[in-house]
Amino acid sequence: MRDVIEIETERLKLRRLRMSDAPRIAQFCGDPAVGRNLAMTPLPYLPVAAEGWIMTLAARRPLGKDFVFAIDLPGEGMIGAMGAHARPGDGFEIGYWFGRPYWGKGFATEALKAFVSEARRLGSLEAGHFADNPASGRVLAKGGFAYTGEVAPTFSLARGETVPCKRMRLSGASTEHDIEQCEPAAA
Repeated sequence: MRDVIEIETERLKLRRLRMSDAPRIAQFCGDPAVGRNLAMTPLPYLPVAAEGWIMTLAARRPLGKDFVFAIDLPGEGMIGAMGAHARPGDGFEIGYWFGRPYWGKGFATEALKAFVSEARRLGSLEAGHFADNPASGRVLAKGGFAYTGEVAPTFSLARGETVPCKRMRLSGASTEHDIEQCEPAAA
């Protein structure tokens, strides 16, 4: 992912964020239907917050811990974002959002499959979705993620409360820890 600048799908282009994306980010993430499904998005979501997010990601780029791409639809511009963020310890957390006008059109699944094909080189990939957002779980499942059985309490800044988050892991992305847990103990 460190060298990936652009990812193209049949209908979409995933590219690095730029400051000119801030108004679209603020517009879409400021929609309570979008913002409430994200862990670290405040409501209201002002353009200055979007600018700060873009600048923070740009400053952190050399660390190799955040790989976030804008998702463009030709003729429309930016319609969402998708990223991989280093988890404490090891592995990366996949997250995404799309503006509400672009829900239910298969864009999230299309972008996720292409993104994961590049991101899997980072190591183990995990994701989660709030329990009251099963549509996100369906997208993640279509992208190759499977439920771990864990439901983690996760704070939602937009909601101002802790919400149950169903955890998922990219299928086939076993870690040494997973393998140790599955092997029978020696007699």
